[in-house]
Amino acid sequence: MRDSGAELTGSIGQPRPDGFVSRYQMQGIEVQTGGALIAALERRLERIESGDVDWITAKVAMGLLEGTPLHGDALVRGWQARAAYPESLRRREIEANLGFFPIWTVDDHLAARDSELFRRQMLLDGAYRIVSVLSALNRVYFSTFQFKRAGEHFDQLALKPERLGERLDLVANAAPSAAAKELSKLVEETRAIVKAEMPDIVTDVVWQPPQDGR
Repeated sequence: MRDSGAELTGSIGQPRPDGFVSRYQMQGIEVQTGGALIAALERRLERIESGDVDWITAKVAMGLLEGTPLHGDALVRGWQARAAYPESLRRREIEANLGFFPIWTVDDHLAARDSELFRRQMLLDGAYRIVSVLSALNRVYFSTFQFKRAGEHFDQLALKPERLGERLDLVANAAPSAAAKELSKLVEETRAIVKAEMPDIVTDVVWQPPQDGR
């Protein structure tokens, strides 16, 4: 990187025995690059194959599947095949995210009680749950952390409500009352899609508060 004229600006997290990630500035553009031991990636792949996927592992899988091999094509293609979305993760993610807070039923109550932060929090929570459910249903990895290129992500989803991106943008940015009404429709349509694709899943799940009470 330095030979190419890039300037090292720091590390992303502490370097570990099995790998590191660094950031550079090159012609005004931040470039993030690093290295990892094959053994470390193999352990990640074993977790993916067993359905043990947290947000970090999901990000690794996304990068691996979206990446282009520059060397060792056969080896990388084998890794990509192993990183395919596991069925056990599909069901787990769908069931874990079907409990939507019905903000559309209490919107007037909240509006009269100076609850704007909570209203927007539940709207965004509902939007992310919809994306989580639909991504899992379509076997596409998703993480809320630094969710970028939303349009490209939605384009990968064959099973989804019509105009998904446009309507989620409304949920995120419209006045809370209008956003709540749109979220209600999206939740209903999403549950119907899940029921049609996986009829054994219970879709009418009651929202539960975070276990830590926050």
